Amino acid sequence: MTELNRNFIAALNRKTQKTPPIWIMRQAGRYLPEYRKVRSNFKNFLDMCKTPEICCELVLQPIERYDFDAAIIFSDILTIPDALGLGVSFVEGKGPVFSNPIKRPEDISNMINFNPDSLDYVYKTAELTRKELNPSIPLIGFAGSPWTLAAYSIEGSSSKNFDLTKSFIENHSDDAHKFLEILADACFEYLKRQIVSGVDAIQIFDSWANLLSEEQYLEYSLKYIKKILKKLSEDPITSKTPTIVFARDPKCNLNEFKLDNLSCYGMFTSIDPSIAISVFEGTHALQGNLDPKILLEEDSVIKESVLKMLSEFKNFPGYIFNLGHGITPDINPDKVKVLVEAIRESGS
Repeated sequence: MTELNRNFIAALNRKTQKTPPIWIMRQAGRYLPEYRKVRSNFKNFLDMCKTPEICCELVLQPIERYDFDAAIIFSDILTIPDALGLGVSFVEGKGPVFSNPIKRPEDISNMINFNPDSLDYVYKTAELTRKELNPSIPLIGFAGSPWTLAAYSIEGSSSKNFDLTKSFIENHSDDAHKFLEILADACFEYLKRQIVSGVDAIQIFDSWANLLSEEQYLEYSLKYIKKILKKLSEDPITSKTPTIVFARDPKCNLNEFKLDNLSCYGMFTSIDPSIAISVFEGTHALQGNLDPKILLEEDSVIKESVLKMLSEFKNFPGYIFNLGHGITPDINPDKVKVLVEAIRESGS
């Protein structure tokens, strides 16, 4: 195993690195001109996600440009709802739209049974990317959390408040839990197949954690993330694969994420690093959490922000540099280069 791979995997195993490994969420995305060029060839985003050769190309773009310490497969978190027959498509200017959303409890029973083979295009992407990617660079697989997938599936699209989803769990709590159980089992099977296909670590994205109160979050989201992590830890095929959970501004106490089966906690921008360090030191790795807005600033501000964050985590055993959420399309790619160079130069 070569140096970069050792750094990233070692960080997940709580080893202090002279220079922390870096990758950024949505590193293959709309801020890159080379990505936009490829994207322009596809009318539907999901059609692009179902083309392994293209997805592999997109994964490699930011690696070739920035030499990140980890790559992440190119796909979308809504592949599972699509495989359940909920009819996911992407509409320009609107985002994901479901033709068969979960409007009533009976819609859950009418879903197609999840067949992991139906997402073969994702596994082919992982296999092809692992083959084309420098062996020194680990490949991350991912899935959306059951709660996040449920929120999209019930709402039928993205939303500011997700009122339909909140109403559903309030009026049909038992049915919501039935749906979340189905999604949790599907997530496990999906992640297992990604691991079989060559990914070296997995991340669960809880993108709509912020919609729930503390009590609701523990009941409707974290419960099912725990279930996935437990199944991964107990399966001989997946038990040794490091796991990361990234939750968007969860209302619960950080101690709730001190899970035996979790390797690394991904910090949202709102998390105070000093508090996270006090909670997770000695038990878990940490990842994050520079605000992407910093990348809109002058180079000197970016460098200063990087050095401040590195100083906070200087003695923390197991730190991975990342943003506090996905990079946004308005970021100049040159600013990411400034970010990466500042991190690498800090360890020289």
